[in-house]
Amino acid sequence: MRTPFIAALLTASLVWMPPSSAAAQQVTERQAAFNRLADSQWVRLHVPHVAGRYEGQLLQRGPYHVVLSAEPKPLRVAATTIDTLWTRGNSGKTGAIVGAVVLGTLGAVVGAAYAAERNKDDYGTEPDIEAGGLMLVTGGVGLAGGAVLGGLIGLAIPKWHRQYP
Repeated sequence: MRTPFIAALLTASLVWMPPSSAAAQQVTERQAAFNRLADSQWVRLHVPHVAGRYEGQLLQRGPYHVVLSAEPKPLRVAATTIDTLWTRGNSGKTGAIVGAVVLGTLGAVVGAAYAAERNKDDYGTEPDIEAGGLMLVTGGVGLAGGAVLGGLIGLAIPKWHRQYP
């Protein structure tokens, strides 16, 4: 009679362990995200029981709360109620990638077209310009220039970066 009770108690305790360890890990992950925040940094918070999001400059942070600048008075939000956390940054990395792909491709196409045009009238003779080499050069120049130009444009475009989860 006593053995089935102990077995049931042991089974229940084993079943309960994974959620409790996951919750402990989640708190650690949340705390790490809060520790990375800088004073006066723009943040956006989502709290599940409130419609919409809170957004403002970070005035104060602690282990159990976050205080944001809000109208008409500062807003204090409990850390355990925060579902998602974003910080404001820029789109420099995305702009550099897009610029490099677009101008690199355009450079390679222009190089191939130029080589084909230059070599069009060379029937049976050695071509003036090798198309593959010119494509690599013009594509590389377009890639580097596009990355720089796209990165500079991206620095001017604000973007929210998800920090937690």
